[in-house]
Amino acid sequence: MGKVKFFDGTDTIGGTKILLEISKKRFFLDFGLNYKRRGMFFEEYLNPRPANGMGDLYFLGLLPSIKGIYRKDLLQFIQREGIKELGDGSESSSVDGVFLSHVHFDHSGYIAFLREDIPIYTSDITISLLKAIEDTANSNLETSILKFIRRPATGTSKDPLYYGSHKAKAIVGENKINGINVTACPVDHSVPGAMGFIIKSEEKTIVYTGDLRLHGERRADTEQFVRQAREAHPDILIIEGTNLRADNDNEAREFWTEQRVFEEAQKEIRNRKKLVIVDFPSKNIYRFLTFFELARSSGRKFVISLKDAYFMNAMKDVGMPVPSLSDPNISFYLEKKRSGTYNEKDYSSSWMKKILGKVDANRVITAKEIRENENNFMLILRYFNFQQFIDIRPTNGSVYIHSSSEAHSEEQKFDDQRMDNWLKYFNLYPRIHIHASGHAKQDDLFNIVSEINPKMIIPVHTEHAEKYVRQFGSKVKTVKNGDTIKF
Repeated sequence: MGKVKFFDGTDTIGGTKILLEISKKRFFLDFGLNYKRRGMFFEEYLNPRPANGMGDLYFLGLLPSIKGIYRKDLLQFIQREGIKELGDGSESSSVDGVFLSHVHFDHSGYIAFLREDIPIYTSDITISLLKAIEDTANSNLETSILKFIRRPATGTSKDPLYYGSHKAKAIVGENKINGINVTACPVDHSVPGAMGFIIKSEEKTIVYTGDLRLHGERRADTEQFVRQAREAHPDILIIEGTNLRADNDNEAREFWTEQRVFEEAQKEIRNRKKLVIVDFPSKNIYRFLTFFELARSSGRKFVISLKDAYFMNAMKDVGMPVPSLSDPNISFYLEKKRSGTYNEKDYSSSWMKKILGKVDANRVITAKEIRENENNFMLILRYFNFQQFIDIRPTNGSVYIHSSSEAHSEEQKFDDQRMDNWLKYFNLYPRIHIHASGHAKQDDLFNIVSEINPKMIIPVHTEHAEKYVRQFGSKVKTVKNGDTIKF
């Protein structure tokens, strides 16, 4: 007998944690961070305490109660509080691996808490992105996935920052993992390296979509996954439903393709004589390529941060069709750090030194150079770097293009208000919103289900699973966090 247990992510967008038990093996389908539930307790200046290991998150229900899956160094904190049900880390692992669909933290983030002998199976692109994120960010208890600081971090000379690491294994196509047949299929999403999984045993065939769409640059990948899933004759299809809409939502919505994003942005910048500023998620390589081509074709230098350059270099290393760091159409923006004087010592972190050592120093520019020749540039500037406006001081006639999803939580709406305050102050308001969703539209989701034709449909990663019930009737099994489906 096998079963699927849903620990998180059934009625929210993200936080997916699904445990599949099949042929006496146990695998997680993603192990993500639930932003909605986390936001009930934490915010920018109120965070889980690293000094309490995993204790804060466990007591608040953000980590599930499962014995034999968590890091030994983190378990000691709650052991002191008399919590014994999770074990102490000396027992054998109770899970054989994690099938990670893609890099987004709502699917990957809480892998950081899993013990290091639980392997992660994912794409080579996802592994490369995870490494790049960790190289360029401050170590974070919740999102340091491939490497992590052991707790307690004593800070002594003998134990300054002792890292453990998770084993990430790149898979694609057909694989045999612990006796289970697993087909890892690339799918189109807003981040490269996303995959869906077809998992077969003598008992059942399970298909998990992860996040996917049919209107992006890699539509053919999703179509191929759907064909393979259909040919597998699945017993259970676990499918996302991000863009399912409530019954009373009658708003007409148009789903733009990446080509439409290009065309609409091109209209906005065509006759601009001042600075063009663009904002999009750093891991959305497809959007990077869209704006790179817009900058190049409009005769502007595409100005990217050192972190963007590091990500681009990582993607180049795994065969993504991104421009070379030596491309003359790209310039590199040097922010003020530490001393505020652009001293070489201000950029001494290993990843910064690596990138600065790879690029032409003549194409590394500061705010002053942008300010004096703003009509020559298209600059990537994201919300959390808006302080740079103070140095750049864009003049009237400059434009800000926001190319990310719109706010949907209360916290994001507060960020939106703060963003608008900055834009108004620098005469960049109203922002121009141009975006293509990373998730399939409702009709496409229904078509995907119809084509795969599973015996059972289980919606996750959605707030409106009832729309699948309305469309497919008794074939749909709606689940709540904590529910188990046995087979």
